[in-house]
Amino acid sequence: MEKTVSTMSHYLERVIHPRAVAVIGASNNPLKRGNRAIRTMASANYQGKIAPINPSSSEILGYPSYPSLADVPYEIDLVLVCTAAATVPGILEQCSAKGVKGAIILAGGFSEASEAGAVLEREVVDVARRHGIRLIGPNTSGMFSARTGCNASGWFDVPTGPIAMLSNSANVLLSLVTEFQFQEHSGISVMLSVGNQSDIQFHEYLECVGDDPGTRAVLMYVEGFKDGPAFMASARRVTPSKPIVMYAAGRTEAGKGAAKSHSGSLAGDYAVTQGVLRQSGVVLVEQADHLHSVASALAAFPPMRGRRVAVVSEGGGPITMAAEAIAAQGLVLAPLSAETQARIHAIVPAATAISNPVDAGGGTDPRVEYYGSISQAILEDPGIDALLFVGYFGGYTTRYDESVGRTEREICLQLGELMRVTGKPIMVQTHYAHFKTESLKVLSQAGVPYQRHIEVAVRCLSAAAEYGESRRRLAAPGASSQGGPEAAALAAIATARAHSRDLLETESRAILAAYGVAMPPSMLLRDAGAADDADVAARAFGDARLALKIVSKDILHKSDAGGVKLNVVGAEGLREARAEIMSNVLAFDAQAAIEGVLATPMAPRGTEIIIGVVRDPQYGPVIMFGLGGIFVEVLRDVTFRALPLAECDARAMVDDLRHRAVLAGARGAAAVDRERLTDLLMRVAHIATLHPDIVEIDLNPVIFHEGGYSVVDARMILAPAVAPHD
Repeated sequence: MEKTVSTMSHYLERVIHPRAVAVIGASNNPLKRGNRAIRTMASANYQGKIAPINPSSSEILGYPSYPSLADVPYEIDLVLVCTAAATVPGILEQCSAKGVKGAIILAGGFSEASEAGAVLEREVVDVARRHGIRLIGPNTSGMFSARTGCNASGWFDVPTGPIAMLSNSANVLLSLVTEFQFQEHSGISVMLSVGNQSDIQFHEYLECVGDDPGTRAVLMYVEGFKDGPAFMASARRVTPSKPIVMYAAGRTEAGKGAAKSHSGSLAGDYAVTQGVLRQSGVVLVEQADHLHSVASALAAFPPMRGRRVAVVSEGGGPITMAAEAIAAQGLVLAPLSAETQARIHAIVPAATAISNPVDAGGGTDPRVEYYGSISQAILEDPGIDALLFVGYFGGYTTRYDESVGRTEREICLQLGELMRVTGKPIMVQTHYAHFKTESLKVLSQAGVPYQRHIEVAVRCLSAAAEYGESRRRLAAPGASSQGGPEAAALAAIATARAHSRDLLETESRAILAAYGVAMPPSMLLRDAGAADDADVAARAFGDARLALKIVSKDILHKSDAGGVKLNVVGAEGLREARAEIMSNVLAFDAQAAIEGVLATPMAPRGTEIIIGVVRDPQYGPVIMFGLGGIFVEVLRDVTFRALPLAECDARAMVDDLRHRAVLAGARGAAAVDRERLTDLLMRVAHIATLHPDIVEIDLNPVIFHEGGYSVVDARMILAPAVAPHD
């Protein structure tokens, strides 16, 4: 796959991988940040030049110090601002005079703190943009570049490796750095504390690390996006070559509030975030302690081709735990072929199980020498996508003696080669992970990840399967291609605009029908003065039981106003129901403008769903799908995707429902036709994509029944009209 380098990421190259750094506020006091920053860069063997700026010192930590930026006798790519917030605008003016194009603003006290801080932040951004200076922060801990050794993070001994880390939170980064230091089997290529994202935003950082040849995976902690659609576009560009693993804050109201107070970020509805980020190829983790493990594994794994996993162990208990974890993560414990089982039996005749899981114990003697040939047999089985070891592997020297350890280390190298040759992930769960044995060091060097806990090891494999699915989906042809005449929608929108209202249900139904949505027949009954309406409807619908409901721009919740009648039959029944609805509505709101009463056949019994479109403040237009009727409030089982919608994304929305078994038919209800459902999602998405004036669509419920579906209620909301400029 040919890789393209975005203009923006190329522009940020000298900011994130600078050739010379000036430290504003440099100090000889070891407690000052301006001192620590120089020491961390020196300890990381920074390959560029360091220019301390302090008018009171001629030398700091062995580096010549300069009174001002203007006095530095060479070009500066990046300025590290270690002084208070109020000094930043003036410092940026100095940066402009020097030709500096990047600055890290460490100080807090900006938009995350107060309205006065927000005003100062806007001033800082204005100065930066006027002079073409890109800003990291403010309210940041800085950055780290393994390529240049520029460690402007303030932390010592940052392990280097293939994982880029982007985070709203400096403390989350610090915890991850300590995790990398403890585990010792991976490391960091680029680390960026984005702070308030006043200038450079997440999507720009992602583009830059996506183009970095030293990065194989991207790890992110996100409290909110300033430009959600731009991030989604960047993620779709990066994902085919590098996995993105993210913990997105805001799953609870407490989390949203903490995010706002911490970085001024708006964490949106988590269900929307979950849907649109997965649509963009991002692997989301629900537990913070999975971030490091999953990112490290995906940086090591080849892309996983499916969800079929084989398990090898030498004990029944760990095998049982692994099987349960595999099922819980949506993976499949696939049976091995007869040929593979025969190969394993020939290798380990005493094995007690060889179908999958493979219990290679068969006694109390060490069996480590069998692991290589067993693994080869399993990975060469076309019905297997990944291999999981559970148990003692990696600790045989500790468990037995060095003679066994030597064999084990040879097997470790063999496993690494097998993973490369077969292109299938191998994950090792070992009880000896915390011992950091020589065998485990060799295993890491061979490129095979290991974990202490079975559940974490299996989560890494499920993430690999998810990433493999995302790569295949993003490589497929994509956008919605559903067609439909636009005239009906444009005319209805124009009429609604002329009357300063949203679309009436009759207009919403007409738009849906124009775009190919199967709509039940309907008729609008006018007021009692049009006496023939009821007779015409009775002749048209015959003996069918009808639902009647008010049509009025002033009545949003029809049932609350007494504006709905069900199971109405015949002309006389229509007249009585219409009169009662009119009376109820005028009693509810005497000023309500009534267009009439809509009559439509009662929908057959079936499975109720809900489909909607909303404008999310972070991601723009998104489509929602979920279980409708009584399930909406009780289960809250809905999924989201951003628009435009690809057919594969529509299908994935259905698969994402937690209670998707309901769609197969519950309590005698007909099963939902998945093809019709996908088609309906695509058509609704197409309407919203083509007509941005429609900011909300609500189809609730849609009843799927024998022979098709019925849209029972349809509502469309328009964006506020924009006053024309003089």
